Amino acid sequence: MKFASIDIGSNALRLLIARWTPENATEPFKRIEFVRVPLRLGDDAFRNKSISKEKRQLLYKALEAFRLLMDVHDVDDYMACGTSALREADNGEKVVRKVQQKLDLTIEIITGKRESELILASIKDYFPENGNYLTIDVGGGSTEMTIIDNHIPVESDSFNIGTVRMLDKAVKEKTWVEAEKWIKQHTSGLTKITAIGTSGTLNKLYRMGQQKPGETFLTYDKLEQLHKMLKKYSVKERTEKLQLNPDRADVIEPSAFIYLKIMKWAGCEKIYSPNAGLKDGMLLELASRYQQVIEAGRFPEN
Repeated sequence: MKFASIDIGSNALRLLIARWTPENATEPFKRIEFVRVPLRLGDDAFRNKSISKEKRQLLYKALEAFRLLMDVHDVDDYMACGTSALREADNGEKVVRKVQQKLDLTIEIITGKRESELILASIKDYFPENGNYLTIDVGGGSTEMTIIDNHIPVESDSFNIGTVRMLDKAVKEKTWVEAEKWIKQHTSGLTKITAIGTSGTLNKLYRMGQQKPGETFLTYDKLEQLHKMLKKYSVKERTEKLQLNPDRADVIEPSAFIYLKIMKWAGCEKIYSPNAGLKDGMLLELASRYQQVIEAGRFPEN
């Protein structure tokens, strides 16, 4: 079986196509194709509360390309989710209907809670049986967090704090206050909380800060050093000296800033960076749906 996930984020669109191999417990999904398009819908949504005509046309073209790639790879099923930008844009639902009409592609605009659930599913096997964890997914428009107490998710929430939103100066001060209050309230009494981040930008920060072969985490102090270094460079300098793509070079500093804020509030000394996230959670849900169909004896039509 081949499944595809489409993550329509505030900073970028992502298509992941993978072959499902349930007999392989260590790698149930074999990646076939991954495409990322830095469309940055959040600029429109957060500044103007609407996706502009220009961005809509680019979105339709990108999704048409994704649709063709899924056809070429003979994908059996797919899931497409719109996050913060489409949630917030006044014409988000209209854009989704237009995509359905033009491309026969169904998009679900998901809530922050639903986003948290899918992200958590992508890393559920990453936790040891015991321990306290805080999962953090910093996106372009929102940040999703889940508190894990001895392998059990106890609290999840989503806040309108994101890298594109910060660049657009669209994060409200009261949102920072609410996030800090939520974190401190729900981590009170928990000891040795380990952070687990799931964004592509954190993966890049991890690779930049990796000090030892096989090291799988960043310490708070190392992340703070990286943030201070990034602040000294202009976006152009980050592109030239650090060899970052332009769409990564501007968001990487606010991303590090957000992770540091959250880790400080929760008392996390280190953060792990598994290569997982929303797109992977969607694949897991597709596989779960298919498995339920098989177990019920309702085999899908070819």
